[in-house]
Amino acid sequence: MRIIADRWVTLNQAAENAMEKYLVRGAAAALIHNGSVSHAACYGMADPDEKRPVDGQTHFEIASLTKTVFAYYVLNLEEQGKIDLDRPLVTYADQTILLPSDDPAFQKVTARHVLMHASGLPNWGDAPLALRCTPGTSFSYSGKAYTFLQEIVEHIMGARIDVLLQEDLFNPLGMSDAAMIWTGPLNRTLSRSFDGNGAVEPPRHTCRRSVAIEPNVAFTLYSTIHDYTAFVRHLMAEPEKISKIRSSRNPVSRGVSWGLGWGMYREVLWHWGDNGGFKSFVIFDPETGDGMVIHTNSYHGLNLCYDLVAHMTDFDLDDIRYVVAHAE
Repeated sequence: MRIIADRWVTLNQAAENAMEKYLVRGAAAALIHNGSVSHAACYGMADPDEKRPVDGQTHFEIASLTKTVFAYYVLNLEEQGKIDLDRPLVTYADQTILLPSDDPAFQKVTARHVLMHASGLPNWGDAPLALRCTPGTSFSYSGKAYTFLQEIVEHIMGARIDVLLQEDLFNPLGMSDAAMIWTGPLNRTLSRSFDGNGAVEPPRHTCRRSVAIEPNVAFTLYSTIHDYTAFVRHLMAEPEKISKIRSSRNPVSRGVSWGLGWGMYREVLWHWGDNGGFKSFVIFDPETGDGMVIHTNSYHGLNLCYDLVAHMTDFDLDDIRYVVAHAE
């Protein structure tokens, strides 16, 4: 996948057309070319009541893109010898950790299974949950599995995941505005969200939903376009980490497979995020050093993401779109 360099001059018009077509009220996008940010742009409104436009300081709930950050952290822990990707997670647990399933097969679930969505757990639900498949044999997209691995990591490290990510990842990478939990500045910088008709929704004061509370590695990262793009560029510059992500491949559908924290299609890495009124998308090719990061504040925002990636790359997203539509 390559960014078509001379198309960046038409990106703004393509974004405006997609925003009108899909009733998207605000978005931010970054183009990565040869490993560097070649273009970044913000569109539309973050808060129509305050007449606040989307800009570089605007925070978005980037939803399941949070999983890619957590997966990177887990791989770091493995490199440090603090977690074994192939050791059953129950052997790390104590009586304070509630197992999400009482199926005997769950006793064999590992961190590798969780990161590649092969734990067998459903996306969400209350324990004890029935497994959808034998661990390690099939794809079952699961935020619940990620939150269980979060509890294991917090137990191993003796600290909450927001503190761990802040100290070990966000600060070193210069992601100064990234946050896993609600902070005071978000009152001023978080975008409003918009429903399927383009109408503004009530202000949010937390990423909390019925399935879990903050911090949650499945979906509660608040980020600006600059901070998450900085993370992606850092990952792109680590070929050993890319190889590790690709070392496990869980087949999904139509040529798409899942590695350690990332979807893979034709060796391109990608992920989507969906928190209702917030939608995000990231895609990059480690071989070419090209990619895109897009955050939106609207219910139909993924359609805009797909259109902009297609416009800038001519990359065929049909199979990826199919997987996203049927994953959860």
